[in-house]
Amino acid sequence: MTNSAVFTKHDLVTLAGSAADQLADDLLCCGVSTDSRTVVAGNLFVALVGERFDGHDHVESAFERGAVAAVVNPERYVNFDTTIRARCIPANDTLVALGALARYHRSRFSIPVLAIAGAAGKTSTKELVAHVLSTTYTVLKTEANYNNRIGTPLTLLALTDEHTAAVLEIGTNEPGEIEALASMVRPTHGLITNIEKEHLEKLIDLDGVEKEETALFDFLRDFDGLALVNADDDRLRPYAQRQKSISFGVNEAADITLRVEFDDNLHPTLFVLHDVLTMRAPLQTVGLAAARNAACAVAAGYAMNVRTADIRAALMSYTPPEAHGYARMVVQRFGSWTILNDTYNANPASMLIALETLARFSAQRRIAVLGDMRELGTTAPEEHLDVLKKAIALCDRVHVIGDEFTRAAVHTTAVVHTNHADCVAALEADHHINDVVLVKGSRGLTMENIVTTLANHHSTPVH
Repeated sequence: MTNSAVFTKHDLVTLAGSAADQLADDLLCCGVSTDSRTVVAGNLFVALVGERFDGHDHVESAFERGAVAAVVNPERYVNFDTTIRARCIPANDTLVALGALARYHRSRFSIPVLAIAGAAGKTSTKELVAHVLSTTYTVLKTEANYNNRIGTPLTLLALTDEHTAAVLEIGTNEPGEIEALASMVRPTHGLITNIEKEHLEKLIDLDGVEKEETALFDFLRDFDGLALVNADDDRLRPYAQRQKSISFGVNEAADITLRVEFDDNLHPTLFVLHDVLTMRAPLQTVGLAAARNAACAVAAGYAMNVRTADIRAALMSYTPPEAHGYARMVVQRFGSWTILNDTYNANPASMLIALETLARFSAQRRIAVLGDMRELGTTAPEEHLDVLKKAIALCDRVHVIGDEFTRAAVHTTAVVHTNHADCVAALEADHHINDVVLVKGSRGLTMENIVTTLANHHSTPVH
């Protein structure tokens, strides 16, 4: 995401102190970049360091492309020649410096900003929420799922005077990240989709997940923001009593009560029951998760003063992005095949809701093709076995790929495959017209390759 955020020498001295004193007095940076390949004239280049890259190796290239200043580590700063050092700001951690630039830029705008956190469903919810809010606001939103300590500041830096609201997805995989991102984003509103098992290698257990994700609500409480509380989540429900909030869900005690009905193709119809917010909205999305995302969008629209008619129209008009390889619960049809493509990612919670969606789908047979769930730490064997048992109970056939599911499948009826090609061959050999096949797994399993191969083998997709 490109940006045109402006920083003067005065701004940079305010942020970096004497470390920026050597910059030219008339310095004017227009836009912040972390990729030397996309630097344009006037940019401030921030040299980030990752496992497979080091932006410091490209500082000179960034200047050649027109950068007017750079943020670098002190250790590399001293090795640059004098002319380069004169345009550099040493910072002990350039990633922290990027966040500071974004926070400073965010402080220039007095607009409603909604931050979305949670174990599952963040990106789909963000897209639908932004669609609802766009009926009333000019919305800046997180692109794709750029929700980490690099993507979030780059999104914030894209704020301009044209924007009247922002929707930012904030993610985590270790303790402290939500707190840091909330402090950077400074949201006026916050929504946590759910508390479920995620990133257990570092968050350890559900208590750790709750503590990490609800750091967003902690920030809102400290700064008089509004928490949008999922009243159907047992761990989130109590937060509605702890701070300024609007609760929502099928729970009758929620401030906004909803009811959901599904047609034979699992398209939800959302019924909203509220004193000033009553509607019936049939959706074009599919599945249980889609209904939950829509509930979040209703609460966000109401909290941010979107008219009921506009909320309803937006819910009804929203269509999920078409699958381009991986997807988030998109129905794809190839000849006589019906595929539920939910291959974007997987954790235990999203696996279970996908399986429940498959179980409700009108079909002759229901077949699940499941790839391993990553980042579960020592709980991985137990979690894979639990998901597999659920899949076997709900489905007519279960196929699995990955070391964890392979171990879990011992002494079960699940069919184990060592690669995508073998799995596709088995599916084709056993195919019946009117089968529905769910394909899902963590990003690293590239389960979309199974869907793509089936599509290539069985004519042009019909949506």
